[in-house]
Amino acid sequence: MTDNYDRIARFYDVDMARNMAFDDVGFYAELCARHGGTVVELGCGSGRILLELVARGVDAIGVDTSAGMLRELQRKAAARGRPARGARMDIARPAFAGGCSVILCPYSLVTYVTADGAAARMFGRWRELLRPGGVLVVDAFVPRPVAAQAEFTLDYRRPFGAHTLARWKRVRPLDAATNRIERRYQLCAADGTVVEEADVAETIRPYAPATLREAVAAAGLAPAGEWWDYGHSAPDAAQFFTLAAHAP
Repeated sequence: MTDNYDRIARFYDVDMARNMAFDDVGFYAELCARHGGTVVELGCGSGRILLELVARGVDAIGVDTSAGMLRELQRKAAARGRPARGARMDIARPAFAGGCSVILCPYSLVTYVTADGAAARMFGRWRELLRPGGVLVVDAFVPRPVAAQAEFTLDYRRPFGAHTLARWKRVRPLDAATNRIERRYQLCAADGTVVEEADVAETIRPYAPATLREAVAAAGLAPAGEWWDYGHSAPDAAQFFTLAAHAP
């Protein structure tokens, strides 16, 4: 996963950052303001969420495994004239002192945690860094049936500077728990010529709401709230499920 995001870091703001249909940033900012204290964002990437939290006065730190994404974060922070703290770190092995007020695991980051029981173990390690009463917030796509695709299909074409960025995708189930997603990025000139191409592939594990609840409980955290599409949808129509849980 790290290598994938290093390769597409400069595309991210035109790519996945534009695919969120809801104001998740506003949701997280309001939650962080209610709790106060230090916030850690797991998988902060190039700062889509982190930079907005910092701009709203939140004491936020981001961690990510991708050096390329963190370089983009610092570039954007410098352009805004507002420093942002980001650290390169394996989210499964936190290297922090304790005392965090809020830990965010946003935008379905947990789906990259694919081994059996690994999500509960990861949540447990981060729970140890929360102050008493601190909260872990976990966000995930609501799983949908997946049909295997033999060929790449076009996701979008979007302007990217003087070029156009095209993304193609192919998905196939690997087993009952995991799927393989392959993406092909093509940077195209005005005449349609492909001037750059990058293929990335990743394995993800969709987490149903009940599975997330079980993982959080196994980590020793107590339920504190649930939302569907950040409070904008009913459960049967939602794309995202968000769960907050308190440390003892």
